[in-house]
Amino acid sequence: MQKVKVNGNKIQTGETPQSLLTFIRSHYLPYWPLFATAIAAALACAFLYLRYATPLYKISAVLLVQEASNGLAASDMLQSLDLMGGSKTIMENEIEILKSRTLTKSVIRNLNLYGEVIENGKIRDVVRYKDSPLKFVFLEPDAIQPATAGNWPFTYNAVTRLVTIDGKQYPVGDTVQTRWGKLLIQRQNKHMDTAASYSLHLMTEKQWMQLILGTMKVMPAAKAGSVVDLEYTDAAPDRGEDIVNELIRVYNKAAVEDKNRTSANTMSFVEERLRIVSAELGQAETQVEHFKRAEGIVDIGEQSKLFLASVQENDRKMSEANMQLSVLDAIEKYVTSQNPAGNIVPGTIGLTDAVLLELVTKLSETELQLERLRKTTGENSPLLASLNRQVERLKPAIMENIGSLRANLQAGLTRLQAENNRNMGIIRSVPGKEKALLEVSRQQAIKNNIYTFLLEKREETALAYAAAVSDSRIVDAAESAAYPFSPQKPMVLGFSVLTAIALVAGFVSLKDMMNREVMFRADIEKATIAPIAAEIIYHDSKDPVVMSNNSRTAIAEQFRALRTSLSYIGLNGDRKTLMITSSISGEGKSFISVNLAMSLSLAGKKVALMEFDLRKPMISKMLNMRAVPGISNYLVGKASLPDILQKVDNNECLYLLPAGIMPPNPSELILNGQLEHLLNELKERFDYIIIDSAPVGLVTDARLIAPFCDATLYVVRHQRTPKHYLKLVEELYQNRELGKLNIVFNGIKRQGVAGYGYGSGYGDINGYGYTETTQKKGLFKRTAK
Repeated sequence: MQKVKVNGNKIQTGETPQSLLTFIRSHYLPYWPLFATAIAAALACAFLYLRYATPLYKISAVLLVQEASNGLAASDMLQSLDLMGGSKTIMENEIEILKSRTLTKSVIRNLNLYGEVIENGKIRDVVRYKDSPLKFVFLEPDAIQPATAGNWPFTYNAVTRLVTIDGKQYPVGDTVQTRWGKLLIQRQNKHMDTAASYSLHLMTEKQWMQLILGTMKVMPAAKAGSVVDLEYTDAAPDRGEDIVNELIRVYNKAAVEDKNRTSANTMSFVEERLRIVSAELGQAETQVEHFKRAEGIVDIGEQSKLFLASVQENDRKMSEANMQLSVLDAIEKYVTSQNPAGNIVPGTIGLTDAVLLELVTKLSETELQLERLRKTTGENSPLLASLNRQVERLKPAIMENIGSLRANLQAGLTRLQAENNRNMGIIRSVPGKEKALLEVSRQQAIKNNIYTFLLEKREETALAYAAAVSDSRIVDAAESAAYPFSPQKPMVLGFSVLTAIALVAGFVSLKDMMNREVMFRADIEKATIAPIAAEIIYHDSKDPVVMSNNSRTAIAEQFRALRTSLSYIGLNGDRKTLMITSSISGEGKSFISVNLAMSLSLAGKKVALMEFDLRKPMISKMLNMRAVPGISNYLVGKASLPDILQKVDNNECLYLLPAGIMPPNPSELILNGQLEHLLNELKERFDYIIIDSAPVGLVTDARLIAPFCDATLYVVRHQRTPKHYLKLVEELYQNRELGKLNIVFNGIKRQGVAGYGYGSGYGDINGYGYTETTQKKGLFKRTAK
């Protein structure tokens, strides 16, 4: 936290990166052995997982999906109906078809994936596909049920060529009846490891479908393109390649079958018409032959031939027009049908209008797409809605075009009929026999022309049927990666380390949240803006005095730093009285008082150390000095200053004023007026007066003494002071009940690497000319504290 002064008070303004780093260092780094242990355990688990996990390989393929070609250029009318700009919709449709259950079921059945051979290893099981010693072909896959699926160990005897499975023996190469239906066992790999253990893993068709659909990823390679990426993961890379390649094959096959449906319908229509016209043509030829034989007619005059040729040509045109009208009627019936997708698409033989042909073709293709999507998507699919809208736009356009063509054809028929009537009037003038022959020959010519026309259309349709290809193109065939896709060693190791760190950090954070005692300097800084004058590390020696002339320990240096800080907290000149207090007992205020007084005396300052915790005095015991007479005796008037003033052994500048006999009413004793007189006497003789007061959180003694003191050191001890007492510290600081209040964070236990602990992180000065006199504890013992 950054702090600034406002009207003499420090306030927090926000966290900086340095403070965040300090927080992490102070909160988590002390637990580095726990972090190290957790990371080591996580890495061990990760290596075990990597050792035993089944590697998965990624198989990828690239497919180019093109818009269906129909051999006609897009017209302005189609563009105005927005029927040629659905590239995105076509892509989405084809992706849904590639992920359909219908195609997936075909893949499973074509590859006979129901049973996979597994080689049972000591470390991990390995799926054998093309390198499997045996191949199990299930001829009745529907007989495989969930109850009979699972792993079935089997053995193979190369001498007898018998496979033992489920307690029964089956010969290799023969079709046998099993609990899974008819089964054909084939020898696939001649080099079989007889020492290895094998099992047959069976899955139902539904289970395989769920596995493939859940693993197969079909996605566009680019937003605006028509290239599709297919990705699949499998423990057997060669099997994964076969699955992806087979999916592409059955997809292309289905697309070709859809395209050939129109050609098949047209071929059926042509064949039926050829059968009828062939019979009619035979009858007409027989009539001509019989007429000529009966009447003895050999030839017709040239004039009659000319008129007859004209009539025949007009008859041919009228036949074509009538056929076109019948085709238009069939198309109109198909368009107005309530369920066009369920009807056979009518043939368009004889129609020459390019716009109508393209509209009908587009309607047929759209209906086919609707039929395919209804098998794979729901009724509320946006793709179905888009295709339905296209159908609704196509139908009015087709009906309008049919009406226009029908009117033109009917007008042409009327004209041709009138011309024929005129020619027939001329022909009637020919002698009767020639006229009758012309009538019979005319019918023969009409049927012959129709028959020839139908033969041509049949050949055209057959060529279109044979030349039909899929609109997709394989850009990259299925290929597996050279290395496993999963498990990824760097990711597994990294995830395990991060998980270990997160778990330990969460444990530490939870532990800190549940801890009711002050653990970190940050706990103090969050609760109060009172300044922290010093941090004192934990001292576990039985000797409470850590200061001496030759002391070079870290804690001694901290007390020297605290001694230097006294001038900054307001002790100088005539301001020489310092009170040291705490919240509760056991926080080390007496320890701080003794060693701070010792540090001042070693600097040549004459110091009076007052043991003013009248209820529970500790300093006299710590220094092995007499406890009476003392301060309480002075305050009741039964002792003078020379009677209670004791010089500390081996120290010419440090004097102790013991507590004396414990009075029944210490608070009233402080208020009797003698304390001020005592302090005035001490100020005349000493440079510093240090008062070890009773805890302010338990009794009022410290508050009564505070008006006579120039500054206060408030001791907060690591893992001792309850956090809720920090609110008291803040109240005392804000209300200025204790003059010049500064905090001493005491008993900080150094943890982990040197220099890091629960304080600010700058407590260790070993290596800069200072040494520790006490023996360091073991790694885990220090961490446990």
